[in-house]
Amino acid sequence: MNKIVTVNFRGTEIYGFQSGQSVSVAIKPIVVAMGLSWGSQYNKLKRDPILSEGIFIMKMPFSNGGPQEMLCLRLDLVHGWLFTVDSARIRDKSVRDKVQMYQRECYRVLHDHFSGERDKLVREANEAESLSLRLVTEARHVWGNRTAAELWEKRGLPKVAAMDAVFRQHDMFENATLVPRSVAA
Repeated sequence: MNKIVTVNFRGTEIYGFQSGQSVSVAIKPIVVAMGLSWGSQYNKLKRDPILSEGIFIMKMPFSNGGPQEMLCLRLDLVHGWLFTVDSARIRDKSVRDKVQMYQRECYRVLHDHFSGERDKLVREANEAESLSLRLVTEARHVWGNRTAAELWEKRGLPKVAAMDAVFRQHDMFENATLVPRSVAA
């Protein structure tokens, strides 16, 4: 199934096209957002032996002025194309800054992917949630459902409808009056 996806990246609408497992991105909106010359970038894409393998024309139904044909590039090649832009040769400081902002983002994404940073963050989040669940389970065994439900909420675990009933229940010690042994005897 073919699907067009729109993503807002730093104030720019970027259009993607998903066909099966493959994702392609319309390049012209990115070029225009950075303030580069579309003609020179178009020629660069066509001349490059690797990038040219990943380009095709797609009719975008909702582009400015109605449906238009857009040059798309496979998503896995977009980072490579961005790195072909020599920002040191750009005279206009605002354009150079935008190009470098996009390139910095690409460097960060590539670093996170290849260094395992992204996987590490996901793993840490899963471990934190696992620890929270174990704490809640122990609290339920030791202090009861109400305490466990309060801990659940304080640990920021996802809301569960069944927890509402627990907050309405009364614990055994909630209304009890504890009398010291010396007084009771």
